[in-house]
Amino acid sequence: MSDGDNGGEPNVAEEFPSYFPSLRIGPSIPHYYGDYVRQIFILTGAAMLVLAPFLVNRAPTLLPFEIGGAIALVCLAALTNPKKQWVLMADTLAAGVGVIVFESLSLAAYTSGNWLAFIALEAVAIAFLIALYFSLKTLRSMMLGQIGKEPSFDEFTDER
Repeated sequence: MSDGDNGGEPNVAEEFPSYFPSLRIGPSIPHYYGDYVRQIFILTGAAMLVLAPFLVNRAPTLLPFEIGGAIALVCLAALTNPKKQWVLMADTLAAGVGVIVFESLSLAAYTSGNWLAFIALEAVAIAFLIALYFSLKTLRSMMLGQIGKEPSFDEFTDER
C-alpha cells in the first residue's frame, strides 16, 4: 500500500486540521504558572497606564514610577519562562512590591473618600496578589525540580 497504514483511505486529520485548541484547565506545562503571571502583568501594566492620569492630581511625583513600573512589568512578562529561576524571582518580587504599593494607594484613596480611585487601585492590588500567588507557586515548583513533570499519586509515599 502506498497510502500508508490506513488501507488507502485519506487521513482525515491531515485534510481537516482541528481549528479548536484542546480544552485543558490548568497550566500547559505541569507545575508552571508563568503564563498566568505574564497575562496578569500585561493587564496590570495597562491598568497602571490607564490609571496614571487620575493619580497625577493626587501624587504627581508617582507618575514616572508608575510609567516605569508598567514598562518593567511588560519586560518581566516578556522574559518569563520555565527555565530561568532569576526571572521567576523577579516576578515574585515585582508582584509583592505591586501589592504593597497599590494597596497603600488604595487605602489612601479610601481615607480621602475617592471611591472610584479606591475600587480601581484595589483591583490592581488584587491582580498583583494573584500574580504573587502564581509566581511563588511556580518558583517553589522550580526549586523542587517539578516543572514539566506530571503529578503522580505516589509522589508523597516513602517506600524504603
